[in-house]
Amino acid sequence: MVSVQAQVARHYEYPFPPPSSYGALYKVFEQTEEQLALAKLNIKLQEECGEEFQVRFYCAEDLGRIPYSILLSAAQCYADVFNESWGEDWTVESAMDEIRRFINCDPNYTPVMTLLFREERVVGFSWGFIMDRDSLTDDSAPFSASSVKRHESIQAARYWLHEVSDKRLLISIRELGVLKDFRQNKTPYLTLPIFERAKSVGCNVAFFRTKLSSQAFRWSLGVGFVPLELFRVDGLLLMKGCVKYAMELLYGSIDKTRRRQSQSAIINNIKRYLCE
Repeated sequence: MVSVQAQVARHYEYPFPPPSSYGALYKVFEQTEEQLALAKLNIKLQEECGEEFQVRFYCAEDLGRIPYSILLSAAQCYADVFNESWGEDWTVESAMDEIRRFINCDPNYTPVMTLLFREERVVGFSWGFIMDRDSLTDDSAPFSASSVKRHESIQAARYWLHEVSDKRLLISIRELGVLKDFRQNKTPYLTLPIFERAKSVGCNVAFFRTKLSSQAFRWSLGVGFVPLELFRVDGLLLMKGCVKYAMELLYGSIDKTRRRQSQSAIINNIKRYLCE
């Protein structure tokens, strides 16, 4: 939960602080729109899933201040998710190396991360990069650490941004995962803080590289992403979506008054693309 810490109490000659101090006093309790959105998101998460759950959002230099204990828990979660769902062979050490590479990324990228906690244990994660299209160079790796079809992914995104839409900013959702025991209805809470930050800087284009066999493929179809490139290698594809439209559906999916309508739209998006 977002918390606000008041200044240390001081002795005043008046029963209350003098009027001249009100502006500074109120400023202590001010929250940005992003902080308010995160606080509201946590309220909904706890109403839906229990008070033991919480999401925390980190951006840019915030990532360098994450305590080691949280990084270690995130590494364990990362290894467990990809080992149980993708049949890979991550260790906590190799997962920690991957997280550190993400944090110490290309200086032209703005790293963003959401972690899902059950009490103090990380049980889900989502992270990516906000960047200018000029940062999509031939040797960059914003979509995946894998070298498989890396260059082709860059070419496809660069062509669409320059020739089709003429958009400058993009967000790449690099990783998204939740431990299988906690997956139900958690994805909106992991992705919305990231999309909120993207929207706040005028970024409305999102890319997401995944596999046809993954649950993330159908999730991305549901919130309006479509394949930009089908690589026909290992089921890989590069998805492209609209940040604002995805946010509309994701917020609707956790709002009791709009849930049925949003879920219907999500299902119809999947069926429309798959011609069902």
